[in-house]
Amino acid sequence: MIPTNLLLYIGIALFLGFILGKATNWMRLTAIVGYIIAGIILGPMMNIIMEENLASSTMNLIIDATLGLVGFIIGVGFTKGFLRRFGKMAIGIAIVQSTVTFGIVFLGVYLLTDNLSLSLILGVIGLATAPAGTIAAIHLSGGRGKLSQMTVAIVGIDDGIGIIYFVFVLAIVKFLLGDKLPLHELFYLPMVELGGAILIGSIFGVGLAFLGKRIRHSEDVFIIGLSFIFMCIGICEIIHASAILACMILGIIFINMAPRVGRTTHTNIETILPPIYVVFFAIAGLELSLQFNSLIEFGIMSTVVIIIVYIVYRILGKLAGAVLAGKALHAPPTIEKYLGFALLSQAGVAIGLAILANNELSAYSDMAYLGALIITIITLTTIIFEIIGPIGVRYALKKAGEIHNK
Repeated sequence: MIPTNLLLYIGIALFLGFILGKATNWMRLTAIVGYIIAGIILGPMMNIIMEENLASSTMNLIIDATLGLVGFIIGVGFTKGFLRRFGKMAIGIAIVQSTVTFGIVFLGVYLLTDNLSLSLILGVIGLATAPAGTIAAIHLSGGRGKLSQMTVAIVGIDDGIGIIYFVFVLAIVKFLLGDKLPLHELFYLPMVELGGAILIGSIFGVGLAFLGKRIRHSEDVFIIGLSFIFMCIGICEIIHASAILACMILGIIFINMAPRVGRTTHTNIETILPPIYVVFFAIAGLELSLQFNSLIEFGIMSTVVIIIVYIVYRILGKLAGAVLAGKALHAPPTIEKYLGFALLSQAGVAIGLAILANNELSAYSDMAYLGALIITIITLTTIIFEIIGPIGVRYALKKAGEIHNK
């Protein structure tokens, strides 16, 4: 049931998120930090603002819609021109760098906690980056050159790889927590989930491209585009396929089959994302405040230590992964040495995957703390990485000699 004061809550979240976003921008931090703080502030106020708690189904609706739109935006970035320009090197570097980051974060958390499930999930979420914040930092620095171009390419591919890895890791974690699956189904079910997402995304992508070429007005294509994205998400929910991956596939096919209308639709959808992002990150902050009792049960100091380890090992993973990838694929020295510093931002996809993991793990009553822990670690470290990330980008571009905006 939808709470009666949901619109009041969303209105307050939008206004408070806007104010705090502007404040954090003034402090030379990204607006995302302000949005999350807004959610943290609103959490304890829930009982005052609303007559009943915000239902998980309502929050999931907002989360699913946001992640679907994010998946679409990532997908439309993979144009034929983009792939020709960066090609095998960008994809190869992204795969190696992501895999190394996953391994290092997994190892660091596992050595500390001896918790295989937690280590796997934090490892896979750790490889995701934040395209919007990273690209904004490059633009503000006037970045132009090989490192700038490669960074723009990698941040989109990173999230795509993260989504694919996440599907497999979540299946393994559910198996570890007690799902009685035969060993072959442990790999078969994720393949079905991935295959279903690719099939659904492809069907809707081809359909949207077909209609887009035949509809004259951009507003009409925009409406049809949103309807296809939401239908894609809904069908994926029904058959338990990855909605964010399906929307990414939809975007890739649409932009390559109908480039002109694809670019227009991309621009139109980006214009509606800011208020959706505000509510999405406010919900992340709200989730954090709602998990406080579970964290007390687990231990506040233990959580702080895991947060520190996650931050340190994710940074190490990005730096080492970029160096190893650069060496293996004979990338230019500036990319090999400094790419890792430009990949530290983490935001929407990471928080979305953390919330999805929490939703899946809520079925295991004796593991309720695990979802709370993941939400807390990713939400709080997102604030840290959204502070560190732009600094890392500017440092990398400066060392590479690609800053043209002093």
